Amino acid sequence: MLAKTENGWKKIASVFVIALLLLALIVVMIPWTGASPRVSTGSSRAAPTTAPARPAATCGQVPVPLGSASSYAALSGTTVTSTGATAITGDIGVSPGTSVTGFPPGTYTGTENVSNAASAAAEANATLAYNNASSRSNCAVTVAGNIGGQTLTPGLYKSTSSLAISSGDLTLSGGGNPNGVFVFQVASALTTTSGRAVILTNGAQAANVYWQVGSSVTLGTTSKMSGTLISYASITMMTGSHLNGRAMARTGDVTLSASTIVVPTGTTQPTYTVTFTESGLPGTTPWSLALNGVQGSSSSTTIIFTVGDGSYTFLVNAVTGYRASPSSGSVSVQSGPATQSINFATGSTPKFPVSFVSSGLVSGTSWGVSLNGVQKTTETGMLAFSLANGTYSYSVSGGTGYTAAPSAGTVSVDGAAVSQVIVFNSSSGAETFTVTFTESGLSAGTNWSVTLNGIPEPSSNSTLVFTELNGTNAYTVATSSGYTETPASGNVTVHGANAGQTITFTSVGGGGGSSSGTPAWLWAALALLVIGVVAAVGAALWMRRRRT
Repeated sequence: MLAKTENGWKKIASVFVIALLLLALIVVMIPWTGASPRVSTGSSRAAPTTAPARPAATCGQVPVPLGSASSYAALSGTTVTSTGATAITGDIGVSPGTSVTGFPPGTYTGTENVSNAASAAAEANATLAYNNASSRSNCAVTVAGNIGGQTLTPGLYKSTSSLAISSGDLTLSGGGNPNGVFVFQVASALTTTSGRAVILTNGAQAANVYWQVGSSVTLGTTSKMSGTLISYASITMMTGSHLNGRAMARTGDVTLSASTIVVPTGTTQPTYTVTFTESGLPGTTPWSLALNGVQGSSSSTTIIFTVGDGSYTFLVNAVTGYRASPSSGSVSVQSGPATQSINFATGSTPKFPVSFVSSGLVSGTSWGVSLNGVQKTTETGMLAFSLANGTYSYSVSGGTGYTAAPSAGTVSVDGAAVSQVIVFNSSSGAETFTVTFTESGLSAGTNWSVTLNGIPEPSSNSTLVFTELNGTNAYTVATSSGYTETPASGNVTVHGANAGQTITFTSVGGGGGSSSGTPAWLWAALALLVIGVVAAVGAALWMRRRRT
């Protein structure tokens, strides 16, 4: 009887030991089978992948393939030279040249590859990208001279000589499409003058902007450029200039002076169709309209645009002998396609579209126009009116912190659509403002960091402070393991005043988890099993002693 009892206890103890081993195996496997790993903010960089090419739309562009060159902030065929406190977020490469100088005092976050296999491959890919961009021709729009003060939408822009951004800032408007691609073909030199900027609005992303330059690039002091620069010869960034993109010189030097380069991170966002359907026009009569400044035309009954979520202004262009109803208005896109009907009817006095297009304003800034006694305001890039033939006076209002040029004037309607560009310049020049990030929820002394416009800044305090110009600034947040952050990313808009963003950190497992991320309930179960095993073994030993 005692033998049976002893054997029973041995079996019980064996079961507990096996259960303990299985639970330990589960604990070991959790880091491999659990939640997705946190993204490291270190300098290691995964090998870039090349997305499959997509066919371009009728007048659209696909991204220029960069291959292994995509991780390089500065890439040269001869030398990369820096003076002063240059800050690079990305890799540095030279091939077949052998010289990189000025680091330190300059800094970079990636890898320096000089005359090795990696830099040779990157230079080869930069050449392929240059050739890809230069060979494009579908729906090219000719530009020339100074393009400062203009607002351009996604597409292909071709200059047969040199190009400058000098008399005002250049605005690149995504037109509501966050995946829109801009490609600039510049036959000769590209130059920006001191303090000038390339402003991205309405969803445009620096990762989708490409400048193919036939000779050299010069960025003026404190100027701000967006996009990947691929020049045949040299690239010079003067003191304090900032590039949200890449500087790739095929045969010449990349010269930097206390400059900043940040390799842009592009995101593919959901887009939806906006379909305009006309009625009343005979046969294949052509008609056209603009949605947030982006023109579309058709000889069928529909015109289709692709945009992200938001509210968009439309303006129907005149068709001789007909009037459109409505001739202007707005459509709202909310996580799905939108439609708008346009009816054309014959009538007495025809009216024609009159549009005012803003340039230089930070997205979301309110501005207005009073035309022929009618006042309209908007926070988008365009205001639309509809008027019969004649000459009309207008005045511009709003745009707090900016001066409008022209601020008043006249427009003449003579049987066709009229467009007037209003250039807004900051009334405070290159004034900067603070962007403060404030955390809550972290234990005192816990390290956390924010990357704003590609520039990382760590802290063990409750606040992080950046200094920025007017504009929309993208950020991401990171911390040590054991916490989740809300929001983990987003945008902060600076508009003539200091801005702030609060980040809330929550301990994984509600504060009862371990630093390794193992749930508290699992540790409790493990402790109970250990106690059970110890009790079972103790009981077995006690029964054995009674028997003896």
